[in-house]
Amino acid sequence: MSNTSITQSRKYGLDFLKGIAACFVVFMHVRFPEPTGRYVALLGTFAVPVFFMTSGYFGYGASRAKTLRSIKRTATYLLVAYVLNILRIFVTEDFNPAAIYEFFVSEVFSLDHLVKLIILSQSKISGVAWFLISLLMCYFLKYLLGDKLRYLGYLGIVVGVIGVLLPSGNFINIPINNSWINGIPFFIIGEILHSHEHFVAKNVKKIQLLCACLIGLVLIIVACYCETQWWHIGTLLLSPALFVLFSRSDMRYNKMCLLGSVYAFFIYIMHPLVMHVYDALRPSLLPVEAWLRPLVVLLVTIMMAWAYYTTKHTLVKK
Repeated sequence: MSNTSITQSRKYGLDFLKGIAACFVVFMHVRFPEPTGRYVALLGTFAVPVFFMTSGYFGYGASRAKTLRSIKRTATYLLVAYVLNILRIFVTEDFNPAAIYEFFVSEVFSLDHLVKLIILSQSKISGVAWFLISLLMCYFLKYLLGDKLRYLGYLGIVVGVIGVLLPSGNFINIPINNSWINGIPFFIIGEILHSHEHFVAKNVKKIQLLCACLIGLVLIIVACYCETQWWHIGTLLLSPALFVLFSRSDMRYNKMCLLGSVYAFFIYIMHPLVMHVYDALRPSLLPVEAWLRPLVVLLVTIMMAWAYYTTKHTLVKK
């Protein structure tokens, strides 16, 4: 097999995995009825780390100019997500001019908000955009620190594992979905998988990857049963193992690859808006509709992405 075919196979496999991850992101936020919704959400914890690892993998060895372009692109996505979320808050919470002014002073431009963004990657207006905040932080620190970013990644892995294992009160309150424990660690795991891919390909067998996936899944299920954040340790095994498995897969470009390669960011940004519109139109759900709601939100979001990119391509072509 030629090097070109290996590269294309790897790209298609990762695109396919990103497509699966995009679906699970929707199902994490638009849940199926319980207890199914909780298990699906925890199983979907592999999804966002896959996006971080993909960014780190393809960003490995990038020039400062290319990293700067990634910063600008991610900042644009984040700005769009912020604007959409702010508009949603204004519509759903019935703001008046005085309340809008107070909102921006206390929730957008306040020191407390900036601290939450830097430390927790979260605030009232971020919503699911915490991923974009963390990804922007990864690129920014990569631009400043270069390869030294790996030390922050190693530290984040250690802190995350120790944090969820310490018997210190309610584990569920330990902040994990942020740049320092989730974003940078998985970003540098992606870099490591790229820089050592020949070693991994030679020494890590498929059966070992499948065992890592199984152990990760077991830890995630145990975490769900015990109501702890041990799922983070399971994700540290499951996500990289899935990443390597799919990177080795030999597949042709298909619709799931399209979903992961082209629509993933659009789905991530737009599905909360579709979810809130759905909830406004259908405040009371029938039992069957509660099971269909996540699928409808996903389908509508994909259709919007298809319409947007089709129109964009047509306009650019003209």
